[in-house]
Amino acid sequence: MNVIDKVIKKIEDEKLVMENDRIVLGCSGGPDSIFLLEVFLKIREKYKLILALAHINHLYRGEFALRDEKHVKKIGDRYNIPVFVRKKSMENLSKEKKITLEEAGREIRYSFFDEVLEKIDGNKVALAHNLDDQVETFLFRMMRGSSLEGLEGIASIRNKFIRPINETYKKDILEYLDRNNIEYMLDHTNFENDYTRNSIRLDLIPFIEKRYNPKFKEKIFNLMQEIKDVNNIIEIDYTNYIDENKLKWEKIFNENPYIQKKVINKFLNVNNIQASRRKIENIFKLLKTTGSKKIKLDKDYTLLKEYDRITIVQNKIKEKELETITLKIPGEVIFGNYIVSTFFKKEKIELNKNDFLTTLKEGNELLIRGRKSGDRIKLKGLENSKKVKDIMINSKIPKSERENIPIVLYKEEIICIGELKRSEKFTSKDKKGIIVLNVRRK
Repeated sequence: MNVIDKVIKKIEDEKLVMENDRIVLGCSGGPDSIFLLEVFLKIREKYKLILALAHINHLYRGEFALRDEKHVKKIGDRYNIPVFVRKKSMENLSKEKKITLEEAGREIRYSFFDEVLEKIDGNKVALAHNLDDQVETFLFRMMRGSSLEGLEGIASIRNKFIRPINETYKKDILEYLDRNNIEYMLDHTNFENDYTRNSIRLDLIPFIEKRYNPKFKEKIFNLMQEIKDVNNIIEIDYTNYIDENKLKWEKIFNENPYIQKKVINKFLNVNNIQASRRKIENIFKLLKTTGSKKIKLDKDYTLLKEYDRITIVQNKIKEKELETITLKIPGEVIFGNYIVSTFFKKEKIELNKNDFLTTLKEGNELLIRGRKSGDRIKLKGLENSKKVKDIMINSKIPKSERENIPIVLYKEEIICIGELKRSEKFTSKDKKGIIVLNVRRK
């Protein structure tokens, strides 16, 4: 069985491709993507596939980048496959967002794949990661610090992305293309060891193969398979620990440390944050602490521990205060993530837990705003009014959420604090012919 037949068998065994799939192929014009295209050309008719090529010119290699673009277009014409091209500078995006060239390239690629998918009404993206890439990724993550999940390697299928040649060695790909006189382009930057990954490929792996074990890549791949098997054995129902994008601190607190770290790793993954051993260890230590704490996970996200809730929030430039809104009874307005509405209670209407029977009248104008320093409310059973700030603290409202809860007022007196508390002064004893105030999350 030749190398291309092995890949086709893998596609069939793992059901990477189904009949009538509409697939975008990432195509740089290099040997891996050209080999991947050869695989799909051989199965296109059998599976009745619709194919499209997505090529990105990063404006990074001058005439060589233009050469690669022309080559991919020529291939598209030859096989009657549409070619979509994006020209965008990695260097400019890297400077603009203050990220590495590698991160900038990845961001450009994946946003472009989404655009092409939409244009062809596609359902899958095929990427040309090979087995050598897997080994390099393993070593790269190991040196940077990674969980066991991170050492599994590059999955054959994850959501809409498929990687049919991720178990095929680079040397076998080159041998097949050369033997069959299939033209491909070479990227000279792959032979420069300025970047960590290139250095691993050009320096570290050849050194180990020559000095210690010529089958080093094979041994690493076998280890990756074992790690994947072990991870599959240790099955965890993550819904026990993660709910509505919150980590259930009380559930995870008494678990075995290994389980705790796996749950933390999963929590980072579901939030699209790259996990590392350092991040997991920092969060693990946080579980043992009391009070409110926060950890900056990367330039975009921060983990917050407030009371018994652990959440991940996006780092933002300080937002403007939510504007004060006027609501004339009856009526409805939106305040941030809340809906505030007032209506007449009819006799047959069933009230829900958020409905507040008030002494308000038709035509009254209410103000809805965020909390202010010194806000107080009169509660049932208390002789004196109580600070809104104290109520939020006692209710264990995370600090990050307090400013967003609507404070509803009439003539500068607080009627209610969102869904939390209601003023005794505005509470009606009557059951009909009254105004109902409802505050609820969108």
